[in-house]
Amino acid sequence: MKMKKILFLLFFISTSSQAAFVIETMSGYSSSTNKTATTTTVSDVHNHFFVGASLGQKQRAYIGQNISLISQSIKTATENKFSTTELGPKFTYYFSDENVFYVSFAWNPYAKGTRTTAGIAEDISGWSYMATYGAALKISNSFHLGVSLNYHALNVTEKVNASNVTSKITDSYTSLMPMITLSFRFH
Repeated sequence: MKMKKILFLLFFISTSSQAAFVIETMSGYSSSTNKTATTTTVSDVHNHFFVGASLGQKQRAYIGQNISLISQSIKTATENKFSTTELGPKFTYYFSDENVFYVSFAWNPYAKGTRTTAGIAEDISGWSYMATYGAALKISNSFHLGVSLNYHALNVTEKVNASNVTSKITDSYTSLMPMITLSFRFH
């Protein structure tokens, strides 16, 4: 139901001020292996989806809903991993009317998922944010392809173990990752 309200609001903003819509997806993957006495493999997968509308007639600023799916795995003798779904508002600003170079910021007050640490599975929740600097080239009238450098920080504030016991915690996960961006803009 919330998504319908958001889409209605974006439609209302778009039709009342001649704004533009944007649908954007960003994806990134990184993996590294350290082979010493104990082999360590780290893999990180980020997928982000954004639906928004422009503010003003110049269509240089966009605001809307961000959806992030994050997973990370660290394998040594055991495997530590987490996976979250994160939701919140996102703001994007293009530096020129050509809409090539941009910065964006997403704040996700909803971040929930699971993690396994030393073989112990837990449900986790908290909040996150992501800051982005990128460039997108116009491929066709509405399709843009780009690259971006993204800093993501997840702050875990609560965990629930298998016995359904809730604990307050202050764990954090950060990553700096390049991503490929595909966007569709409708004027």
